[in-house]
Amino acid sequence: MFAFLANWFKFHHRASASTVGTAAETTIAYKPGLVEELQAEHRNLVGLYQRLVVAHQRGDYDASIAHLKYFTYALRAHLLKENIHLYVYLKHALRHDSELANVMAGMRGEMGRIGRTLNDFVLRYTSSPWDAEARKNLLGELAAISEILMHRIKHEEDVLYPMYLPPSQYR
Repeated sequence: MFAFLANWFKFHHRASASTVGTAAETTIAYKPGLVEELQAEHRNLVGLYQRLVVAHQRGDYDASIAHLKYFTYALRAHLLKENIHLYVYLKHALRHDSELANVMAGMRGEMGRIGRTLNDFVLRYTSSPWDAEARKNLLGELAAISEILMHRIKHEEDVLYPMYLPPSQYR
């Protein structure tokens, strides 16, 4: 799995390598296409999650586990990209705007908690026996996880991503 993430990150890092300066006091570069990349990844994550739900609803439990693993790999890669390219950049770029810096830090902390919740969810269904009880429990958890995922995506795209600007646009 870590090899998958490393290769994914290398590929996507090169794909978004054009920059327009760095955040103050850091070498973290502003990437003009980063927000669009992250939004595309959100759409991909939603699609992967929908395939998981459909596979589970039709009773294809092997496909459910496979889709859960694909979703997990894509989510972890997305979170890694956000942590490195978005949050670290914003931490430095917003250093003179305490209000926005606090909003961003709060969202980063929330994402850490959501990441742990999703990781626990995935581990429950990929490292335990896949019996009738697990299949029934998964059905109940899918709606709750979907709600968390959709709320977070909307919040990031409406609040966090608009904060990501070229260095020249910060005081």
